[in-house]
Amino acid sequence: MAICGPGCYISLLLNVGILPDFFMSERKSYRGGEKISRLHHGKGPMKRILFLILLAGLTAPGALFAADILGEVKALPVVKNLFPPQVEITEARDIGSLYELVVKEPPRGNNIYYVTKDGSYLIAGGNLIDKDKMNLTQTRHDEVNRVDLSKLPLKDAVTIKKGNGAKKLIMFYDVDCPFCRKAYDWLKNQTDYTLYIFFFPLDMHPKSPEKSVKILCGKNYEAAIERAQSDQELDAPKCESGEKMLARHKAIGAEIGVNATPLFLTDTGTRIPGLQVPALESYLKK
Repeated sequence: MAICGPGCYISLLLNVGILPDFFMSERKSYRGGEKISRLHHGKGPMKRILFLILLAGLTAPGALFAADILGEVKALPVVKNLFPPQVEITEARDIGSLYELVVKEPPRGNNIYYVTKDGSYLIAGGNLIDKDKMNLTQTRHDEVNRVDLSKLPLKDAVTIKKGNGAKKLIMFYDVDCPFCRKAYDWLKNQTDYTLYIFFFPLDMHPKSPEKSVKILCGKNYEAAIERAQSDQELDAPKCESGEKMLARHKAIGAEIGVNATPLFLTDTGTRIPGLQVPALESYLKK
């Protein structure tokens, strides 16, 4: 597929005689002390309209090229054959020897695939590593799955402050999830962060929703979480406000594609799935 670049647009403007005439019409001259504008002295309104249309394509070529690449990649037989119609390919980039695809796959979120330029092979589940040992696939995956924290209602979260509370850390938490419990216990020994907890009970833990509601109905969240993690009875009864807040937490998690716990978000919206102590430690201490 031939793609018209900036030079192509400029040549087109010159060939139709618009570019010189238009810019000459912008000049102003003085005659006898009177300022005379030549803004409207072009060769006709249709040329000026055509110029503006072509100029729009010249000033935003990136969007045009991206759309062309996306359409070209979607048309490749290997892509059409391997991705069902309900799977949405949201972005395609030319990265040199390959095309990179961003594919929206609910509830897994956005995933990265690669396809060879001849359309023969689709690469799934691998990582591209550059000469500097940087995992380009992981970096790109983090980028396309980043959460906009400005749209996350932190006022609805259970908030726990440690030390000066400087670092912001969001956690999607199931009280009966073993790794959530280990993560929470590990965090108790860290300092200088503020933890925002959204309860997200998984279907595999049938008692977790009731425990979550009781925690949300209580007055001392930290004490209630400690009791729940130790499988002790919770004092607070279930209440309507707790039910509504749990529904709110679950909706927030579903909106950003949470499907496993724990899931952490940093202050940049980067996801840290599961209990990854090195990643959490690096984030909290940097």
